[in-house]
Amino acid sequence: MNEKNLSSQAIPTLDEIQKLYEGFLREEASQINEEFQVGSGEFLKNFRKYEEKDRISSKDNQIIKKYEDYLKAERKKQKELIEELENLIDYENFFLEIERNYNKKNYKGNFYGSNSASRYRINKINEYRRKLKKIINSSPEAWEFYYHRKLLRDIETGYNKGLVEVKYVVDAKEKIISSLKRGTPVYIIGHLGSGKTQIAREAAIEFTLENIIQKELEESLEKWFLNNKNASEDEAIEKFRELKENKRNYYKKLLREGNQEEVENIYPYFISGSYNLTYEDMFVEKTLSLERASANESNLELIDEVVDQYFSWTKAHCKDLKEIDSKKQDLIKSKVWDSISDIFIARNTTYGTVVKKIEREILLAVKNGRPVIIDELNTIAMQNLIGLNDILQSKIGSRAYVTGIGPVKIHEGFGLIGTGNLSTESVSYEGTSELNPAFKSRFQTIEYNYVNQNTLGSLKNQSDNKKNELFRILITRLADKKGNLHIPTPSRTLEELFRLAQLSRLTQEVFMGKLISSVENNLSGDLPELKESVLSLRNVLRVLDNWNLGEEKDLTMALWDGFISSITNPKDQAYILSQALRFGFFKESEGWTLKNENLGKVVQEYDDLRTRPYEYTMGKSESLSYLDLIKILFGPQAERKELPDYLKEFKKEIEKEEKISIEEYEELDERLNNLEHSQYLLDNLKDMENKK
Repeated sequence: MNEKNLSSQAIPTLDEIQKLYEGFLREEASQINEEFQVGSGEFLKNFRKYEEKDRISSKDNQIIKKYEDYLKAERKKQKELIEELENLIDYENFFLEIERNYNKKNYKGNFYGSNSASRYRINKINEYRRKLKKIINSSPEAWEFYYHRKLLRDIETGYNKGLVEVKYVVDAKEKIISSLKRGTPVYIIGHLGSGKTQIAREAAIEFTLENIIQKELEESLEKWFLNNKNASEDEAIEKFRELKENKRNYYKKLLREGNQEEVENIYPYFISGSYNLTYEDMFVEKTLSLERASANESNLELIDEVVDQYFSWTKAHCKDLKEIDSKKQDLIKSKVWDSISDIFIARNTTYGTVVKKIEREILLAVKNGRPVIIDELNTIAMQNLIGLNDILQSKIGSRAYVTGIGPVKIHEGFGLIGTGNLSTESVSYEGTSELNPAFKSRFQTIEYNYVNQNTLGSLKNQSDNKKNELFRILITRLADKKGNLHIPTPSRTLEELFRLAQLSRLTQEVFMGKLISSVENNLSGDLPELKESVLSLRNVLRVLDNWNLGEEKDLTMALWDGFISSITNPKDQAYILSQALRFGFFKESEGWTLKNENLGKVVQEYDDLRTRPYEYTMGKSESLSYLDLIKILFGPQAERKELPDYLKEFKKEIEKEEKISIEEYEELDERLNNLEHSQYLLDNLKDMENKK
């Protein structure tokens, strides 16, 4: 339906108005994309050109204007409700953290404990979460605000090379941070390219920031309350919101723009594991240094020592000097001064070998109260890891024994995270080994692999869009900063991107050894396997970068150039090609062939798979709005249960005039045209008859 049909002489349905409004959002998205300027050079401004696009009319219809005003006002209202509930959840979590810290002190350990105060806070948190969920699921504007904000945060995270916070990532982070707060070291295991190191780093940073902000909020609120002892709890909640937002924004900016020293105080210490890494490399390194004997003394201190030596000599020989005349005394004293000076200079300008102890990452983390990450923990020789035992089993605030140093106090804020590759029957990582069971038992082991993605059905047939987390990450990577997406032939391209996510997940399941053999997929009953290659998140993002929104190639070619062409294992390459074909890539109609007797025996090159030269014509680029994307990624929008008040009034006015709906109007107009045409024919026939 276009705007010409949206006549003020008809009663439009709410669905009609919404569809037209969404069309205007797409037009705005297209305009924003074209108006984006990379630079401000006059040459670029003067000669820059754009592809031709169809333009739809601007929002000059009064109904649409009123509808947009209504949506803005309603979104603002729902935004305030959501943010109020989120602040209350944060407020209760703030108190819960205080209660748990008190409990840990009472229990004199890392055990949280439970009392009526902590249970009260948990009940309130659950209550507010239920209210928040109800608002989001019942109001279209609340739903739109909440998921639009989530989409924008995902995009910002992607631009900053962080992990998009899909449920799988959020749950893993919560487990890691919760373990660190209890003083339990964490061991993250998983397969290549899953993001183990990245999630360890992000969780460690969040753990540190939560501790810092919690402590600063406690101090700030205590100081505020001492000056406002008659304040109500509502005022305290509002003050909490103000302080919390200021501190979060401050540290967010600091991480982005802070100097090296400021950022290093938040980032975890980091150790890259290897078989050659020794105990000393992790704790304290002893080195030989060539230093002057007086290296620790200043020049003034050295002069004072020379003077003291001189006066000590004159005092000891005072009687002897008195028996000598004054000229000889001065000469002797001068000679003595020169001798003492020469001896002192000679003694203090000599160099010697000194053993110096340099504190390394684990010892620094323990002393400074910061997390430390040991990457590839299972590549380090077990005899060197045993030295960690006392630290791993000691609670925060106690002392742990460090060989070569002695007892060292474990300061609050310390946490240890190890990462390791997970070997299976089909996949083995060279240089890794299983950790000693006794040593491993000291860790909270978390398996972190690839994010969730449904491998069955098409995009339009998904019953729960939120479960397609990998697809969400791909779309986030392609969207602009406003949350809009500009791609050729969107309906077709979105399905292809969804199939790419499905293909990626399938290879991941095979690589992990988790794909169950079925008659449909494998008639022999043998389990498929991949030994070296997997379309991990790292690789699939490389494919997207290669595709570049379809400017010069389709997704199939990008999949070949960005991933499959680099596979060096023939069987891995053959299996992934066969599955790519199954998901709609490498079609024969597009000049590809997998009917090659050497497929699976030797690595295939581009010319082995082509039947004709590659040709590509980019489809018409269209824009999808942020609203389109959040519907695709997070499921259908909450339904509006009643008309807005202004539309109710509008409807009443139209009904008084006995006007009809748009559909009825169009149908009657068409019938009237047909009747007019029929009448015209009848009149012609009559004229012809009369002329006879």
